[in-house]
Order: sequence, then structure tokens, then C-alpha cells
Amino acid sequence: MVAGDRFVAWLILCLVGGFCAHSWYWYVRSIIFYVRNGFDFSEDFGPEFYWADRGGDDDCVLMKPKAKLMFALPSFVVVTSAMLIFIVLGLIGII
Repeated sequence: MVAGDRFVAWLILCLVGGFCAHSWYWYVRSIIFYVRNGFDFSEDFGPEFYWADRGGDDDCVLMKPKAKLMFALPSFVVVTSAMLIFIVLGLIGII
């Protein structure tokens, strides 16, 4: 790997690592919150997530707490963790 490529890889590692830590942080905090709350999804917790546009101007639909805990947060955890693993393997020289 060339020195310039290595710098870019380290920079990407820091950025993706931050996103990965942030997604893990909110996923674990949400699980702890809802376990202590008795899985009462009437109370929203954590960052806001939106479904895609449903047509129209600025017509974004906010995700419900259950969908956020079961779909959005685990998806972000898996994607950012996989990206981080590939970046680390690239820096080590395995791939």
C-alpha cells in the first residue's frame, strides 16, 4: 500500500469507527432503556430515524420506536461493523 493510500485508509477507519461506535452506543442504550421500561414502545427513545419519502414535498415519515429498535438500529450496527472489519483487514494487509 502506498503511503497516501494508507493515510486515506486510516482516515476512513477513524470516520467509520466513529459511526460504528455511535450506532453501537445507541443500540445498547435503547435495549437497556426498553428492558427497564418493560418493552413499552409508547415512549420514544434515541435518535430519530425516518422512512424514505412517501411522495410529495418533505413528506418524511418518522419511524416508530419498535421499528427503530428492531430494524434501523441493528441494520446500522451490522453495516458499520462490517465496513470497519473490512477496513481493518485492509490495513493489516489481509485483503
